[in-house]
Amino acid sequence: MLLSLLKFAQGFLKVTLTGSYPERFLNLCIRRNLLIWNLCPNKDAGGYDFCISLRGFQSAKDLMKKTHTTVKIRKKCGLPFFLHRYRGRKLFALGLLICICLLWNCSGYVWKIEVNGTETLTQDMILTWLKQQQTYFGTPKKEISCSEIETKLRKDFDVIAWTSVKLEGTKLEIDVEENLPENHIADLPKEGAWDLVAAEEATIDSIYTRRGTPLVQKGTVVSKGAVLISAKLEILDDNGEIAKENYVVSDGDVVGIVSRFYENTLPIHYQKKVYTGSEHTTHMLQIGKFHCLLGKKTGAYSACETTVTDRQLELLPNLFLPVHLYTTRQKEYVYQPADYTKREAEAVLTAQWDAFLEKFKQKGIPIIVKNVKIEKDKENFKIRGRIQAKVPIVKYQPAVRSEGQNTREEPDRLE
Repeated sequence: MLLSLLKFAQGFLKVTLTGSYPERFLNLCIRRNLLIWNLCPNKDAGGYDFCISLRGFQSAKDLMKKTHTTVKIRKKCGLPFFLHRYRGRKLFALGLLICICLLWNCSGYVWKIEVNGTETLTQDMILTWLKQQQTYFGTPKKEISCSEIETKLRKDFDVIAWTSVKLEGTKLEIDVEENLPENHIADLPKEGAWDLVAAEEATIDSIYTRRGTPLVQKGTVVSKGAVLISAKLEILDDNGEIAKENYVVSDGDVVGIVSRFYENTLPIHYQKKVYTGSEHTTHMLQIGKFHCLLGKKTGAYSACETTVTDRQLELLPNLFLPVHLYTTRQKEYVYQPADYTKREAEAVLTAQWDAFLEKFKQKGIPIIVKNVKIEKDKENFKIRGRIQAKVPIVKYQPAVRSEGQNTREEPDRLE
């Protein structure tokens, strides 16, 4: 690639060599270290076709006389010939030079920011935060530290568990992965005596104890606040009696089967959106902070559906420029009284129910039972659903110490 650019910058010729001793001419060029490439025989001319640099062609003129050969120029290529061809068009050359300088300058800034993987957070929230960190559209790339942005994102947003920030071309790409609230493990206290208790009513599905005394087993039905793993450790003597009690920060994983309920209503009578068929499209060009409306601006509809499409100029992959074409499409509609049929209502309510279940799937929460029922009364369609899912159910609560026993608090150990 670099060699091709050098050849283009110096200029080269595509030629046809004919004469009495063409091989001798080629050997003499090699002896003088003249660069020749793309050499191939030309049967029609009885010689050879090849490419030679402009400087090499000038140095080989005396060799043509020695070898009684003739070199016919088929094509002139490269920057010197391009500049000579347009030497009379100074404004064109000046404009081309200015354009190259502007492109070079723009490539040193960020003109596109892409955020991926957000769920509870929105892209606007991340962009607003970036603006507060002095990182926004038009920020010089040399002032951006990807590792620093990653650290601050995790620090300022507790919901972010992992993030990756990379700068490619003029695009800043941010990938995040959020914590799953239902699977969030309670923060482990540093010291003291703490029990692990049930955060809600559940049936124990699994229990794993790292520290403390387990008080429940699989299949146990527990109520909210019930102690699952006790902070009390009983030390027995040789007779099997309690010699002393130690208290620790209990630690473990407890998964319970819990119930989640869903209910929603849909009025039978509603205002239906009916499109009139009238629509219009407008275009606006933005270059940096400059805006220009393309075409005529028509009158606004009293009620319309508006769709705005943003197309940003991308010269090469990830090489974006601050040039946007916004296309605004408006479709007029009116409202008319209408009633949902049973099939239509079931389709709407089922879609909402599926969206409710999708939230659990996105968080990786297994659903083991799901029941749903749709009913109709005089004014509404109603949907009622119930699911059973497996979720961590633990939270910490200060342990209640026994009285009249030899007790002590055992220091925590790093595991």
